[in-house]
Amino acid sequence: MFLRAHKGTIRLLLILLLFVRSASGSYQNIVNDAFYLTTAGTPIYTQGGGISKFGNTYYWYGMQYAQMATYYANPIAANADGNSTFVAINCYSSQDMAHWTFQNQVVSTSTPGFTTAPGWVGRMGQVVYNASTGQYVMWFQYYGASGTGQACCTGTSPTGNFVLNNVQPTISNVYDNVTGDCTVFCDVDHGSTPYLVFSDAHGRQHAYISPFSSNYLAIQPATLISEWPQGQEASNMFERNGVYYYCMSNLAGYSYSSAYEVQSASILTPSAYTPDAAFAGTTINDTYYSQISFVVPVAGNQTTSYILVGDRWSENDSSYLSAGHGLGFNIMSPVTFSGTTPTFVPLTSFQLDAVTGNWRPMPAFATPTGLTATPGNAQVILNWDASGGATSYSVQRATAPTGHFTQIASGLTMTSDTDTPLTNGTTYY
Repeated sequence: MFLRAHKGTIRLLLILLLFVRSASGSYQNIVNDAFYLTTAGTPIYTQGGGISKFGNTYYWYGMQYAQMATYYANPIAANADGNSTFVAINCYSSQDMAHWTFQNQVVSTSTPGFTTAPGWVGRMGQVVYNASTGQYVMWFQYYGASGTGQACCTGTSPTGNFVLNNVQPTISNVYDNVTGDCTVFCDVDHGSTPYLVFSDAHGRQHAYISPFSSNYLAIQPATLISEWPQGQEASNMFERNGVYYYCMSNLAGYSYSSAYEVQSASILTPSAYTPDAAFAGTTINDTYYSQISFVVPVAGNQTTSYILVGDRWSENDSSYLSAGHGLGFNIMSPVTFSGTTPTFVPLTSFQLDAVTGNWRPMPAFATPTGLTATPGNAQVILNWDASGGATSYSVQRATAPTGHFTQIASGLTMTSDTDTPLTNGTTYY
């Protein structure tokens, strides 16, 4: 049987990607409201994670939970089933922050200490490298067979298998001695010193920062930075020009929300921090319908851009009605500055040049026209008219007119493509 090909049955969406070349770098497209895919076309599963840069390569680490595959297959609220069973901590690599290659499940249910499904694994932030020991170190919340608290895993390469080193049950100077939401922040401009940035578990009403021991295998006593009775969560930090920005979301659980920030030129001096204030731009559409996760600096040979990464959690229930909405598990969008004041710029898409460090809004280009689809046995041949100025094209496909659309080809320099294998008798869009 051949694919149905009458008008209205096969309609494939062409997404134009323009790559503008310069002498020193190239702009790459980052598109939100879609599931980020690897260079192999598989979904990127990284929630509650962080991006670290080792050498010239960015490494994105994050959690994969059981419900993510269900939600990716059919992204409706009913499939955001709240199944947060741990699957893995995944690692992806990129040279340009736009094209990500899957590297490894650096921690998985095959890792000792994780073979019996933990009650919770999450909220990690950056992986850090200790030059004295030669170890890569990650920390995250852990409730499982090996204990309850903050888990420390170590590895000998950024993409290799990590092993459980210890579970630290308490942190001194913290209300109830345990963490709420937390991330690891690496102060790359000041000796690459790492800190744990976190709230307490009791209502997320206190903001803390803890340094690590010299080998990064223990969390030192905490410094209380600030308090807010209403509670704020998703604690994370970034640094720019000697100013430290402590950022948080509303106390909204898995729902999307606006964000807050306080700032200081002295990371462990509570009195130096500014009063709690809204993170400008995040109130426009609740951090572009996400929960702030972290801000990553993209340092180039001309400037440094700051890219906010947000989580879109697929955890929809009666408590989190604003979760499980919108395509994608993450969003990326730039942060601009007026003096020391940061402003989040919520964009559907933008372009980033990781070589120069510049970003810009996505240029407006004409959508390719003249699309034709010629069916065959388990395949369809696509042809379209060239769009002025385009140097490459990308093709996305869905089995429903409203999506979700999966990228099936990218970097095409010709105005044709063969999509295979397909299922005979299926309608594609």
